[in-house]
Amino acid sequence: MGKTIDTFDWTIIALYACCLGVIALYHSKKLKRQDDIFLAGRSMSRWPVAISMYMALFSTNSFVGLVGWVNRDRGTIWIALQNIGIISAVPLVIWLYPSLFYRLRISTAYEYLEKRFNYAVRAFASLFFIGARIMWMSTMLYAASLVISMMLGWTEDRGIPEGNVYAILLIGALGIFFALSGGMHAVIWTDVAQFFVVMTGVSTMVYLSVSRSGGIGEVLATAAAAGKFDAPSWFSLTDDISILSVFLFGFIAYLSNTGADQLVIQTYLSAKSEREIKASLWRSGFLLKPISIIFPALGILTFVFYQSRPDLAALMRVPDDALPVFVVHVLPSGIRGLMVAAIMSALLTSLEGGMAALSAAAQVDFIRRWGRPMKDSATVLLGRALIFFWGSTVIGIALWIRTLGENNNIIQILNIVMYPFVGVLLGIFLLGMLTRRAVPQGVLIGAIAGFLTTVAFPLSGRLVDILIARGMSFAPNVLENIRYLNSISNFFYVILGFGATMLFGYATSLFFPSPRFQQLEGLTRFSLPAPEKRSAAEGTSAP
Repeated sequence: MGKTIDTFDWTIIALYACCLGVIALYHSKKLKRQDDIFLAGRSMSRWPVAISMYMALFSTNSFVGLVGWVNRDRGTIWIALQNIGIISAVPLVIWLYPSLFYRLRISTAYEYLEKRFNYAVRAFASLFFIGARIMWMSTMLYAASLVISMMLGWTEDRGIPEGNVYAILLIGALGIFFALSGGMHAVIWTDVAQFFVVMTGVSTMVYLSVSRSGGIGEVLATAAAAGKFDAPSWFSLTDDISILSVFLFGFIAYLSNTGADQLVIQTYLSAKSEREIKASLWRSGFLLKPISIIFPALGILTFVFYQSRPDLAALMRVPDDALPVFVVHVLPSGIRGLMVAAIMSALLTSLEGGMAALSAAAQVDFIRRWGRPMKDSATVLLGRALIFFWGSTVIGIALWIRTLGENNNIIQILNIVMYPFVGVLLGIFLLGMLTRRAVPQGVLIGAIAGFLTTVAFPLSGRLVDILIARGMSFAPNVLENIRYLNSISNFFYVILGFGATMLFGYATSLFFPSPRFQQLEGLTRFSLPAPEKRSAAEGTSAP
């Protein structure tokens, strides 16, 4: 029989939940207008926004997925290279996005695309964001269910084979509740609180795993002997990871997250000035992102620990169970409850922000775009109804994603179900921001080409298998090439989607009349809108 949480653990979890509830209910009184729900009234300062941005992209996908990756047979610490790619992208992010988005006074990123192109491009991109964010949140919910089901004793050996189904339903319901309660003010301030809870829990796990594995010297020696520090090739299309694929993945994914993802954009647009936005991006990228190296490092530590405890290693159904098993069977009472609170922190903060972002995109880009003008009270009510709808949708898709988890690591699942959208979205935005020649028709053609290019790689092999089963034959060289395409690492999907969208989008735009210069004034990075007048107290922009 496995351990479960005890009374002391429950006490810690209950205190934590009460604190979150108080924050949410306190800020619910501030919900008077649409901007209060989605942009916190554009009133936040740099450090809360920086922490909230970090937490918006952090989740149980990071917590469970990266630890699980390193515990795979071929998993190594080099997965952390994506953080180097992210940090390298920060200067470009600060140059590209804040000035343009803030000066246009938009509520969603996709409003910019209508100004630059037309409504069709805006709607297309908003739908792509909705698809990507739903897949990300659903994968995150599945990852959390692995931990929570173990913690609550909802496991097969206790007669509950569908325990993670119940965990998905429970956590999803809690996420909807907190998202409904306090709007973006509550999201940002709970992010701040949850950041410290998460880091406290992770630091405790690092200490215990090192101390119970013989010390740092023994950890390094055992991990090195197992090949956990072995460098991958510089470049390979078919290896799980290569140095270039992981670096470019982090670089391009972060460009997309900060410039085409409503969840992150609405977080930094909640800042009270352009200067505060740039300062928060600088802090989030250069000061907070490096902290994420702790998660693959924790993967190394748990891997070494399990080498000396094969009895506990045998409890892992899949490598992604490395963290849940450690939490349940190794951590002492109280610390175990703190870790559940930390995991719930990572989950709820992402669910809250994600549901708010989905609600904003649906309301601003579709419903209010075509509907009649609404009173502020009606927009608040509609926003809450949309949060409930999207939360229910995420729960349903998480139940489907659990079937993928039997054969794939969480990081791989994300690459398959989410990143076909992410690269395409980045391509759409950069065609608008960095070129004067891109036109709506070309951008839409490029986006469709980028998406089809991306999904062709994972689906090509399966399609061929279906056709062969139905009696169709292929020449050996054709079949070999198709199999090769199917074997390309899923870390390249976001890169392929971005590259194909940019290439086809720009090339096909050349077949259509170019836009007039006046149409683009204030809508590209090279012709920014005039800045708003700032008070003397605000000063010049600086980190």
